[in-house]
Amino acid sequence: MATKPSPIEIAKNIVKAAADNGFTLEVRGGILTVHSRFQGGDVNAWFRNCDMSYYSVLGKLPSVEPGSTWGSDGGSVGGAVAIQSGRFVMNKSGGSKRVLAALTKLGV
Repeated sequence: MATKPSPIEIAKNIVKAAADNGFTLEVRGGILTVHSRFQGGDVNAWFRNCDMSYYSVLGKLPSVEPGSTWGSDGGSVGGAVAIQSGRFVMNKSGGSKRVLAALTKLGV
């Protein structure tokens, strides 16, 4: 019988996934945010990579209450702003407060 991962184990997986995909993390209240910077106007390289990989990080945060994922993905007006500014940001709310607290203890 497999054991359920602890909040700290999940948090460490999130930190590793963020590092592997070139994101920095931020915890603000009940929101987990991934950030990345790239050369503005560079839609073919870094922005596309960010747009395809952000959920491999945010998806590791277990959802425990109603929430959403939003930000500068390619399917939104925020994507056009991100391409111009070179700043990619995605947020997730409704995630496990225990995992968010563990992320904070890890220095996120």
